[in-house]
Formats: sequence, structure tokens, C-alpha cells
Amino acid sequence: MQIRPCPFAGERRADAPQLWLVQGLDAADRDRARGQARAALRTCLAPELGCTEAELELSNLRNQAPRLLLRGKPLVAPHCSISHAPGLALLAWHDRAAVGVDIQAVDGTAPRRELEEVARLFLRPETARKLLDIAPDTLFFEAFASAWTQHEARLKCAGLGLAEWSGSLQARLTGMNCAPLEPAAGYAGAVAWYGAACGGVR
Repeated sequence: MQIRPCPFAGERRADAPQLWLVQGLDAADRDRARGQARAALRTCLAPELGCTEAELELSNLRNQAPRLLLRGKPLVAPHCSISHAPGLALLAWHDRAAVGVDIQAVDGTAPRRELEEVARLFLRPETARKLLDIAPDTLFFEAFASAWTQHEARLKCAGLGLAEWSGSLQARLTGMNCAPLEPAAGYAGAVAWYGAACGGVR
């Protein structure tokens, strides 16, 4: 298992989160891979928090951001997010406010019409229109993966589940930073966070 920083636009800002890519996770056993990713997050956070890895615990509830406990006591910060893809994971933490990450493989086998319908239903209308205007399928699949991971990262940062696009959803997702990533060949990713200008801790 390898852990390395994952660069992104805005990473040098004082209010930016920390982001790491984990490679070499068990691609065949999802539960084991989830455990490996959480162990990697403890490895990264222990030096930041001045404790041992054994003193850190992470909650493991599906569809919920991981919560940190230090020596059995819940921590308000840092805020954490984890996203998985076969053999890979993105880890993020932010000591100021909520953060969300998403990673997925670029799938060139999915029916394009189905992805176009997904874009119409769930993505910002202007984002969906741009995707529909892309002619070559290869470029469409790459652009869709990038747009989708950015959307998922924003949802996670806001603590929301997947829902069809609406004015109220747009309002909930306004005011956060979001940066696309190229975590590995054939994968798209994104990180979203509330910075100093976005109202602090959420």
C-alpha cells in the first residue's frame, strides 16, 4: 500500500484541505479495502494530531463522513472524507470546515444515452448542456466522470445524498470551493471544501 499527497488547484491556500491518494488497496474485497483506507487515514492523521495510530478511531458507517475519536473521545476537527475506487482511495481532512472527495474510474462501456439522462437529471443544467455538446464518445466519458466526481464531492461536503437537481439543491451547494483531480490514469476525482471565505465550520 502506497500513500502520497494528491495535488489539486488551490492546495497552497491557507484554508485548503489536505488530500492523499492511497494505491494498492485490495481490489477484490471491498470491505477489506475500506479498512485499509481507514488505516491509511489514521497513519496520515496521527502525526498531525500528535498521537499514535492506535489512539485514533474512525467511524465506519456507509453514506456518512467518517468521524474521528481520539482515545475514545469524539473530535470536532479535523473533518474527514474518504472515497474508494477499485485498488484506490482518496483521503481528505480539513481542520476548519467540512470537506468532500470523490474518485471513480472513467467508464467507457456505459451506454452514453443513459449517462446523458443522468446528467440532465442530477447535474447543473449548464454542466449537462456542455456534456451533451461533446461529440467524441471518449471525451464525453472523461468529461462526465470529471463532472460527476465534482458533483459528488460537493454533495459529500454539504452532507447531502444524491437528489435530482433543483433550485434548493443549487442553493445548498453554493459557496464552496471545488477542484477536479486526475488521481491516476483512467480515473477522475474531485475535492470540495468550505474555505475561510465560505463561512467557516459547517
